[in-house]
Amino acid sequence: MTNNKPIIGLTSNILELEGNKTTTIYLSYSEAIKKAGGIPIIFPLGNEELAKKWVSMVDGVLLTGGIDVNPIFYDEQPSKDLGETHKGLDQSHFQIINEARKQGKPLFGICRGSHLINVASGGSLYQHVEEDEQDENSDDLEHLSNVERPEPVHTVYLEKDSELFSIVRKDQMDVNSFHHQGIKKLGKGLKAVAKAEDGLIEAFEGIDEPIMGTQFHPEELRKHDASMDKLLNYFIDICKSKSSAGNEVME
Repeated sequence: MTNNKPIIGLTSNILELEGNKTTTIYLSYSEAIKKAGGIPIIFPLGNEELAKKWVSMVDGVLLTGGIDVNPIFYDEQPSKDLGETHKGLDQSHFQIINEARKQGKPLFGICRGSHLINVASGGSLYQHVEEDEQDENSDDLEHLSNVERPEPVHTVYLEKDSELFSIVRKDQMDVNSFHHQGIKKLGKGLKAVAKAEDGLIEAFEGIDEPIMGTQFHPEELRKHDASMDKLLNYFIDICKSKSSAGNEVME
């Protein structure tokens, strides 16, 4: 049992295609998990009961990118630049996050996924980075890029005292960027481990929990940067080790 590939639950989005509401996920997420040695399964829209069952079935959870997080969940009114939101989808994903933390399952949040983890931890978001960003003296960075998804567009700077640095062995790296929201107040139990030149948090880790969040997209960036495969492999290895430990306890 302990040599089996870990099963990874992937959150999905809801989009309207040809007049029908559809559960969707970019292929690059599931392909990256398979390449890293995991078995991906997709979570559709759920509820608290389903979250408990789904999380118990998997060894880790990847919270994927997607639409904006509704600001009602961090006590703000929507700004004029807020994008599409889906309150029910946010609630479903918060239930998955909370259940994963209860069960001690590793969490990896990418873009929207990192925002959800942050808000679930009591943090808040910039609803529109270009208007709200904290460092008024820095040059504007292009956070919402129009280039191909695998292409890096700006540099992030890593904290050397971090798991992320120990994985990629770099103190800075060039990343892709496809977001107009970003982390404002970091949530409880999380620490920032990478920032952009303008000060925006680009990655965080759990202080006492197996949590990783990235603003950039390693599932796409891996096509240009081999260290992103190391990051994804690390997540799969953590899921595998947690699964093995659980099996040993059961035995």
